[in-house]
Amino acid sequence: MALSRSGEGSAWDAGGTGSSGPPDSERRVIKTSETVALNIVHDIVARGLMAGDKLPLETAMLQQYRVSRASLREALRLLEVQGLISIRPGPGGGPVVGKVDARNLSRTAALYFHLGGMKYGDIFATQELLEPLCAQLACRNPGREERLAPFVNPAGPPVEGAPYHSFTRDFHLTVYDLAANGVLSLVTRAITHIVTSHIVSTMDPVELHEDILAEHSLIARAIVAGKETRAARLTHEHFQAQHEYYKKNWPSRFDELIEWR
Repeated sequence: MALSRSGEGSAWDAGGTGSSGPPDSERRVIKTSETVALNIVHDIVARGLMAGDKLPLETAMLQQYRVSRASLREALRLLEVQGLISIRPGPGGGPVVGKVDARNLSRTAALYFHLGGMKYGDIFATQELLEPLCAQLACRNPGREERLAPFVNPAGPPVEGAPYHSFTRDFHLTVYDLAANGVLSLVTRAITHIVTSHIVSTMDPVELHEDILAEHSLIARAIVAGKETRAARLTHEHFQAQHEYYKKNWPSRFDELIEWR
């Protein structure tokens, strides 16, 4: 049975109802386990817990949330699938707080993109929209000069292998952080992770590495100088050039459905 993506009465379309909320027929009853998962997340935030911190053991959580063991375990599984907690086995184990990781968001997003019939060409186009915005916002961060110093005049930056990918990844992560918008940063990281893990891991544009590093330096200089328009333009051209490379060498990929991995 094919999934409807047209938006005409489709469960995959969130808009078009013309009302302030979904009609009664579309409202879903929230399961007990989902409510418990939500309460656990609220408690993690309220207590200021960090990645690696332990959550209460099962007995304590059963008393705290007043639910059945089955509902609690399902709630924990829901959070574990999202990477928000991990379950350590054995003595001294139990639920442990995870971290907000863009890789987990990218995997969930990829599932929605696949079901929605979206293609890799859509991912590339989205990246060309989000990355320049991050660079533009980074121009307003007072700490930009210090943070970007390693990329303005890099001394012999690596052009091959893991050191190259680590160096280029650090550049983009720095720009995302300087944008100082957590939502934009997380979404952009998730989109970029899909490109990196689905595309770059299979076809690394090795012949572009030196140009990519030089472009990073130009973008870094523009951000440090606070030139928003230039930084955004250079970033757009930077990603556009890489996407053109893939379009030339792997044109069929643009029309393929985004995979769920």
